[in-house]
Amino acid sequence: MSRDKPVLRALKLLIQDAIQERKTLRLQYEARDQKPAKRNVDPYAIHLRNGNLYVIGYCHLRKDIRTFVVDRMQKIRLTEETFALPVRFSLESYLRHSFGRFTEELVRVKVRFHKSITHYLLERRWHASQKNKKLKDGSLELTFEVAGTKEIKTWIVGFGSLAKILEPGSLVKEIKDDLAKALKSYATPEHAGRVRTLDAIR
Repeated sequence: MSRDKPVLRALKLLIQDAIQERKTLRLQYEARDQKPAKRNVDPYAIHLRNGNLYVIGYCHLRKDIRTFVVDRMQKIRLTEETFALPVRFSLESYLRHSFGRFTEELVRVKVRFHKSITHYLLERRWHASQKNKKLKDGSLELTFEVAGTKEIKTWIVGFGSLAKILEPGSLVKEIKDDLAKALKSYATPEHAGRVRTLDAIR
């Protein structure tokens, strides 16, 4: 849902007032692939990224800090309820959790890497949320909590057959679909007879 500029400008002013006055916003929010739900949000900051406007704040429903897409907010109103900005909250630190893009919910991504690159992967910390688990066969499982999967997907795919995504299921399906499309591109007349299965290009 994209709003007209005057409406978006008025909405931005309302959100900025809420941030300055430390007042809770009451609204309906339509998260991706979900029905609109009532939310009470303590807005900490407003942020523009890639032409999209976002509100970072405490969600009373999720009981955690979340990122909200302004275009998905409906029936927004300023309440008289006040809040205190957490002393330890840092917008810069929070933004580090996004792998190049925003989403309203953090996504848990688990990947298993071949033992041949375990040492290389453990030489550095790839993301602030990273958790390492070295398995008995020498392979390595890395778990991340990221805001959006586009960037991390590109990173994982770069390891080719040395990486296998375990979670979430939606990302596993996305990778399978991408591989199927790639395989199909080899089924053109010029490649006929060369590649028949995924095993043939591994």
